[in-house]
This record gives sequence, C-alpha cells and structure tokens, in this order.
Amino acid sequence: MRKMRCLAIASIILGVALAARAAGVDLSVEIPQKMNVKSAVAEQRDAKLQTAGQIQGQKIVFHNLLPDTPYDLALTLADGTVLQGVDMSWYNEEPAKADAGAMTDDDREQIRAVLQDIKDFMNRKDIVRLSGDHSRAVLLCQLIRDRDFHADKGGEIIWRIELWYFKNDYGGWGKISQVNKVLRRERFTDAAAFAAATKKIQWTPQLGGVQAGKDGQTTLKLDEPKE
Repeated sequence: MRKMRCLAIASIILGVALAARAAGVDLSVEIPQKMNVKSAVAEQRDAKLQTAGQIQGQKIVFHNLLPDTPYDLALTLADGTVLQGVDMSWYNEEPAKADAGAMTDDDREQIRAVLQDIKDFMNRKDIVRLSGDHSRAVLLCQLIRDRDFHADKGGEIIWRIELWYFKNDYGGWGKISQVNKVLRRERFTDAAAFAAATKKIQWTPQLGGVQAGKDGQTTLKLDEPKE
C-alpha cells in the first residue's frame, strides 16, 4: 500500500511538472562567436525532464521550460567537446556566512585529505571542481574503480561523478553525510571506452542550475572559452 501511495504521489508531481512545462517559459543562451554548437539539451534532474535546444546562429533557445526551476544545460560542440552544466550552489537554502572569508590553500588541502581518506569500493577519487569559502564548500568529484572487482570481466572501469558538501566546524573540515548527489554513474568495458566517453567532458558551472523567470524570456550570455 505504501509503495502504491508513493507511486501515486510521484505520478501527481510529474503530471504537475508536465502541465507547467506546457505553459512554460523560454531560456536563451548567447554563445561566443568562436564556439560551434551542434546540439544542446536542458535537463531538470528532479522531474527527469529533458528539453532540446534550438540552435539559431550564435544563440540557443530552450522553449517551454518550468519557470523558476534549476536546469543543467549541456552543449555539444563540433569537435565533440561537451560543456556540461553543473550546479555548484549549496544543497539547501541556508545562506552563506557573510563574514566567512575566502577559501584558503589550507582549506583546499584539508578537503583533499578528507576525500582521499574515505575508504570504499572506489580506489580513485579526484577533485574536478571545488568552490566555496572558509566556512563551507561544494566539491565536484570523480570516483573511479579501475582495479579488479567481483564480476569484473577484465579491465572494466566503474565511474561516478558526484557533488559532495563540506563544512568547516571547530577548525576542521568534514563531509556532510547523505546529501551527496550522483550526476553520472557508468560502467565501461575497458580504459579506451572510458577515455572516449569522458575525456571531452568539461564541467561548466555557468551552465548549471540555470533558471528561466516567469516574466518574459531569460537570456544567459556564455563566457568566452579559456585558451
């Protein structure tokens, strides 16, 4: 009975999301002149919705998005590079401390040490992006299992991309448990397949957590790529 009730609630939520989407809003992304985008998609992870973007010269338009709702955008370029949006904001509405101060090199090293000290199935843990201040931080990390494991057919690799959240309490950094977000989770047959699927992904905070307002069309101007 409980399972049926949960399914019914999930169905209602999805129905509301789809209804709102039908009368949704538009989001435009202006891209630099040197950037050649072949395809684009806006993903709303919680509602499991994806919307393809229409490429119009140096502008991409996403129609009928949910208003005031965060989307992660992914732009695939002509050379195969994927600019994958990632939302590096805090996991809840708790405001940042106004007097926290900037993140220091020591803060970064402490967070790196916490990451490496976690012993679990994944034998490699890499920092992809790290943002925050002296009080709290958001970490985008890459977790890899490339050693032999049970049911491994030989040379397989398990890969996850996750968002972790840290706080600096009482002079030491610690990971907040049970709030991490899994963005990607895949299993590859070998190192070549892993490299082909992941080496051209560029995790791009500017394209993460993007929201279109209720009134009119919202426009995002994408920064020039760094040389």
